[in-house]
Amino acid sequence: MKDVYIYYSCTWEEIRRIEERFGFPHCVSVNGESCHPVDVKEEDWALLRETERRGFIQIRLKDKKV
Repeated sequence: MKDVYIYYSCTWEEIRRIEERFGFPHCVSVNGESCHPVDVKEEDWALLRETERRGFIQIRLKDKKV
Protein backbone atom coordinates (compact mmCIF):
# COMPACT_ATOMS: atom_id res chain seq x y z
CA MET A 1 0.00 0.00 0.00
CA LYS A 2 1.10 3.51 -0.71
CA ASP A 3 -0.28 6.82 0.55
CA VAL A 4 -0.83 9.36 -2.23
CA TYR A 5 -3.02 12.36 -2.90
CA ILE A 6 -5.38 12.30 -5.85
CA TYR A 7 -6.16 15.39 -7.92
CA TYR A 8 -9.44 14.93 -9.76
CA SER A 9 -9.90 16.51 -13.20
CA CYS A 10 -13.30 15.00 -13.99
CA THR A 11 -16.99 15.35 -13.15
CA TRP A 12 -18.51 14.66 -9.74
CA GLU A 13 -20.12 11.49 -11.05
CA GLU A 14 -16.75 10.22 -12.26
CA ILE A 15 -15.14 11.16 -8.93
CA ARG A 16 -17.74 9.05 -7.09
CA ARG A 17 -17.11 6.08 -9.38
CA ILE A 18 -13.34 6.32 -8.91
CA GLU A 19 -13.75 6.59 -5.12
CA GLU A 20 -16.05 3.57 -5.03
CA ARG A 21 -13.84 1.45 -7.29
CA PHE A 22 -10.64 2.07 -5.32
CA GLY A 23 -12.26 2.36 -1.87
CA PHE A 24 -11.20 5.97 -1.32
CA PRO A 25 -13.12 8.01 1.26
CA HIS A 26 -15.24 10.81 -0.20
CA CYS A 27 -13.39 13.98 0.61
CA VAL A 28 -12.41 16.47 -2.09
CA SER A 29 -11.02 19.92 -1.28
CA VAL A 30 -12.09 23.07 -3.11
CA ASN A 31 -9.07 22.77 -5.41
CA GLY A 32 -10.07 19.24 -6.53
CA GLU A 33 -7.56 17.26 -4.47
CA SER A 34 -8.27 14.52 -1.95
CA CYS A 35 -8.37 16.00 1.56
CA HIS A 36 -6.21 13.24 2.99
CA PRO A 37 -3.73 10.83 1.50
CA VAL A 38 -5.42 7.67 0.24
CA ASP A 39 -4.21 4.09 0.50
CA VAL A 40 -3.70 2.37 -2.83
CA LYS A 41 -3.44 -1.41 -2.84
CA GLU A 42 -0.62 -2.95 -4.86
CA GLU A 43 -3.07 -4.80 -7.12
CA ASP A 44 -4.85 -1.50 -7.96
CA TRP A 45 -1.76 0.44 -9.08
CA ALA A 46 -1.94 -0.53 -12.75
CA LEU A 47 -5.60 0.50 -13.04
CA LEU A 48 -4.99 3.74 -11.11
CA ARG A 49 -2.10 4.60 -13.46
CA GLU A 50 -4.37 3.90 -16.45
CA THR A 51 -7.00 6.21 -14.93
CA GLU A 52 -4.30 8.88 -14.67
CA ARG A 53 -3.12 8.27 -18.24
CA ARG A 54 -6.67 8.80 -19.51
CA GLY A 55 -6.78 12.23 -17.81
CA PHE A 56 -9.32 11.64 -15.04
CA ILE A 57 -6.84 12.13 -12.19
CA GLN A 58 -3.29 13.06 -11.27
CA ILE A 59 -1.42 11.04 -8.67
CA ARG A 60 0.51 13.33 -6.35
CA LEU A 61 3.20 12.27 -3.91
CA LYS A 62 3.92 14.76 -1.13
CA ASP A 63 6.80 14.85 1.29
CA LYS A 64 5.89 14.20 4.87
CA LYS A 65 7.31 16.92 7.13
CA VAL A 66 7.72 16.38 10.83
